[in-house]
Amino acid sequence: MNEIAVTFGPDRRLSGTLTVPDTEMRPLGIVLLNAGVIHRIGPHRLNVKMARRLSEAGFASLRFDLSGQGDSRAADAGLPYREQSILDLQAAMDQLGQSCGLRHFAVVGICSGADHGLACALQDDRIQGLWMLDGYAYPTWKTQALLYWKSLARRGPLGSVGWLVAKAWTLPALAAQGLLRRRPQGDAISYGRPVPTVEEFSSQLEALVARGVRICMTYSGSLLNTYNYQGQFMDVFGRHPWAARIECHYTPHLDHTLTPLAAQEEACHRVVHWATQVGVPTTQVQSRRAA
Repeated sequence: MNEIAVTFGPDRRLSGTLTVPDTEMRPLGIVLLNAGVIHRIGPHRLNVKMARRLSEAGFASLRFDLSGQGDSRAADAGLPYREQSILDLQAAMDQLGQSCGLRHFAVVGICSGADHGLACALQDDRIQGLWMLDGYAYPTWKTQALLYWKSLARRGPLGSVGWLVAKAWTLPALAAQGLLRRRPQGDAISYGRPVPTVEEFSSQLEALVARGVRICMTYSGSLLNTYNYQGQFMDVFGRHPWAARIECHYTPHLDHTLTPLAAQEEACHRVVHWATQVGVPTTQVQSRRAA
């Protein structure tokens, strides 16, 4: 395995680390994205560990910093954040492709990194796979019921009575502010992130599945308000034929930033296993064998 620091993109303002296996290379490059504002090593150096595990399995990868994050300089164009992230990701694929002779890629993203990967995949058909941890989530009535049930169970009988009394006391004020309206099933909670509606997200996933993109969506146990039971994805999207072709896991034993070493090990294992299942058009495989 070789790890090489690279600068690329316009004015070579983007910084990244290329990890290249010293064994036979697979015909799929992996791009590892920032998680929120954490620079390219990822939370708890997860991207470093993941890149090295992918290398052992024959995958070249590039972990890099988006414009204005980590070691990458800010862009001059003044584009909206999402538009700039797409351009940065495309530049990363260009760099990985030129360095390793690859034409197809998969993207691994956590939280906002998952959002960026999805947005880019919709515009760039070089992306054949998406692995997303805690990407967009759409709660159902069952999500809300479980949230309240777990809250009551945590407080115990006496604590629950006090909590319910306190809640009841606030109801008139909430009603006066119009805050008691029932949220439609599948309505997303944004936490400041621009979130597509459930219909928009459905159309986006359908388009990617139709294109043959292998999608794996994993939800940690940190999103209790938005995703808290196995099967929630199918409860929201299961009526669509494409939904069965998306791999979705609820992993309540994992946290949002994969803090325990065991969680990091499990995430690395899951990503490597998923990457080996991402299909690549046979033309590239044939051309690489010919070379």
